[in-house]
Amino acid sequence: MIQKANKNNINNIAKLIINAIDDIANTLTGEKDEKKVINTLEKYIKMEICRLSHNNIYTYTKDEKIVGILIAYSSNDVETLDKPILDVLKNKGIFRDSFEKECFSNEFYLDTISVDENFQRQGIAKEFFTYFFDLAKQKGFKKASLLVDYKKEKARSLYEKMGFCINDTLEVSGTNFYHMIKEV
Repeated sequence: MIQKANKNNINNIAKLIINAIDDIANTLTGEKDEKKVINTLEKYIKMEICRLSHNNIYTYTKDEKIVGILIAYSSNDVETLDKPILDVLKNKGIFRDSFEKECFSNEFYLDTISVDENFQRQGIAKEFFTYFFDLAKQKGFKKASLLVDYKKEKARSLYEKMGFCINDTLEVSGTNFYHMIKEV
């Protein structure tokens, strides 16, 4: 069942984020130690305004465990959503004006989709995509977008099956990504 995340039940969300974004979690948290990365991600998840806020996270629960997440938001809100993360990094002595561009104006951006490996191949990702497209339409968007690492050919193939097309290439945290869009 897909529902909006509850900031009082965030068990497993940080780990699912790390599974999807790999080293970008280190960039976003300013940490390398896994426990510190998880603690900082959990701090972000509990925030009201932040790209990784519970307000932008949708969870898939099975057997009372969060086994999948979808993080999505308006591309027009990126600057506002990133400010709290940049403030946390500043408090750690890491000074940045912004993060690399991940999306373009007027897109409903799929930041992260992740399903626990023990629950993959059960249609959860497809349910998330259906939910994501419906959410984009409800919010008045005409375009949905996401990034996929050049090296993740299976993921790119899935996104193409879901109707996404490559329209640009971007570099984030030293990794090359395809920016993909779909009309909704």
